[in-house]
Amino acid sequence: MEFFLGNFIAIFLHFRNVDVEDKILLVRGILGSIAGVISAFSSSFIYAAITVLVSYIISIPIVVFYFKIKRNWLVFGKGSLTLAIAWFLILVSVYNVFG
Repeated sequence: MEFFLGNFIAIFLHFRNVDVEDKILLVRGILGSIAGVISAFSSSFIYAAITVLVSYIISIPIVVFYFKIKRNWLVFGKGSLTLAIAWFLILVSVYNVFG
């Protein structure tokens, strides 16, 4: 799963026609979805909140070093809501299916 997802992200990030802002949204959406799946199987809300925070913290170096962006809004703000919404929707969906 990680190998496939890593290849998918690497292929998408090398598209030439896609804006950097859209790539940031996609990366944070994918990380939010992964955090949602992990959170659905966690035993408490604290672990679920830690999972989404860790995925946000992981996304910051990806944005800074891979995309070489220095603007604070793009580094810290762009896609944060996308990450949170993806996390919550996947969390609820997976919990309803498997819970």
